[in-house]
Amino acid sequence: MTPEEAEAVLALDAEVATALEFAHDRTAFDADWRLRLAAERIVERVFQAAQGLDDDRRAQYFGGEGFRALRGMRNRLAHNYLDVDEDILWDAIAVDLPEVHDRLALDVALARATLAPLVPGEAADSEQWRRKHLGPTEPAP
Repeated sequence: MTPEEAEAVLALDAEVATALEFAHDRTAFDADWRLRLAAERIVERVFQAAQGLDDDRRAQYFGGEGFRALRGMRNRLAHNYLDVDEDILWDAIAVDLPEVHDRLALDVALARATLAPLVPGEAADSEQWRRKHLGPTEPAP
């Protein structure tokens, strides 16, 4: 794995991990429009992160048609935001992305090992890596 591939794998892992934080409580998801809007945005971010991967890795993580479906969902969210099927959105974050997360696990470890000698300490600290490479995760005061 090249350092560039490692960066792309870790970027996808960070976005998927964020998406999984929304997938704990369907009742809360249905009751809070802010959670639904945030889930829509994180699906878009997962797509953007997946764009940085080569076709073989996308197929490995998302399955044969999974990336194509993700692209379609991203396009619908970005261009037709008033017609979002919340059941499909929930299934994406609660069913599909946990499977992607599981498929990523071995490559995440390999990516961290690839980057560790290049940036000592950084690859092991996922929050530090996220802040540096993906920007702030908290709103500015």
